[in-house]
Amino acid sequence: MLSLTHVTKVFGSVIGVNDVTVELGSGAHGLLGPNGAGKTTLLGLITGQLRPTMGQVRVFGERPFSNPRVLRRIGFCPAADLLERRATPREWVRDLVKLSGFGPRAAAERADRELDRVGLGEALDRPLSTLSKGMRQRAKLAGAMAHGPDLLVLDEPFDGLDPVARHDLVSLVRH
Repeated sequence: MLSLTHVTKVFGSVIGVNDVTVELGSGAHGLLGPNGAGKTTLLGLITGQLRPTMGQVRVFGERPFSNPRVLRRIGFCPAADLLERRATPREWVRDLVKLSGFGPRAAAERADRELDRVGLGEALDRPLSTLSKGMRQRAKLAGAMAHGPDLLVLDEPFDGLDPVARHDLVSLVRH
């Protein structure tokens, strides 16, 4: 599913990722390391947001950078907080699903279903700016899953969640 061969990413004089080689099949995999270790950079390379300076990244056998065929199959939950704060979770997730190629009715159905699965049913129509960080995390996770991706990439998805919500969402991601 994922293959990185001698992948390096350099930002000016800073090495974000240095000579990483790994092959990962289907299943759940975790990435552990201290702040600044390059975890988010590595996920950016896998999700096609970044192009490697050297080496080769393959997802489903293809390069992900600027590749719509691959990118359509990835669901990504970024570590960064949502910048869009005026939209409601329902509007935000629905629009993400539409960007994945679904029509308005299917997008609305998928958005509502995933928002309910992550436990945001009571906050579907509240502006994101009024939600707690944990509720915004739930909205991001729903946005990553709503289009039915083959690969789910989560960057600190449980940050800001209380222990009960964390348990519930870990179970949902496992499912």
